Amino acid sequence: MDERIQNQFNFQIHDKNSADVLGSLYISRAKDEEEIKSKKLFCTQFINSTHIFTGSRFLGLHHFDREKGKFTVAVERNAQLWYSQSPSGDVLVFVAPYQSDLGEIIENEIIIDRFNNPYDVKDKHIKKHLSIFFKYCSCTSQHATLNMNNYLFRRYLLLKDFRYRSTYRKRLLDVFERLILILLGCAAVWASLYAGGKI
Repeated sequence: MDERIQNQFNFQIHDKNSADVLGSLYISRAKDEEEIKSKKLFCTQFINSTHIFTGSRFLGLHHFDREKGKFTVAVERNAQLWYSQSPSGDVLVFVAPYQSDLGEIIENEIIIDRFNNPYDVKDKHIKKHLSIFFKYCSCTSQHATLNMNNYLFRRYLLLKDFRYRSTYRKRLLDVFERLILILLGCAAVWASLYAGGKI
């Protein structure tokens, strides 16, 4: 799985213009960390993960940095796509939004896919995950957060995340129930006006 992710990552960073728009792309793998390599652990002995993340992206705006006591150029950084493999082999795929000097997206991470084992994660899935990640980056950028399509895309991803599915399903049912009650009330008023010959 790690090699397939690395190959797709290498393919994506060849398009330097696209990668630079996001703030450059980087990859980090748990198995390459010195502590894990020096212990010569098997992948079943630690939480294996591969992170694709963005560097700093300048926003072209200044903000007052209280720590430095002066105006600095605002940046956003560290939007992430990562694959986390448990010791049992299950793989969860997450996205996380940009961290910005100008504001905060109130989302920690969203699960966009899950697999029973790493062999199920094919190239086509990784391409799809990268596509979702790039769109999610554009949706959580401070330049685009007020766009309704971006907001709906983020809600769609949350709705697909199995951890939030029951919560959102309940909310949708509540809204649907209220809508039905309003429609029934309107139909009753219309029927009474029609029966009274006023329509």
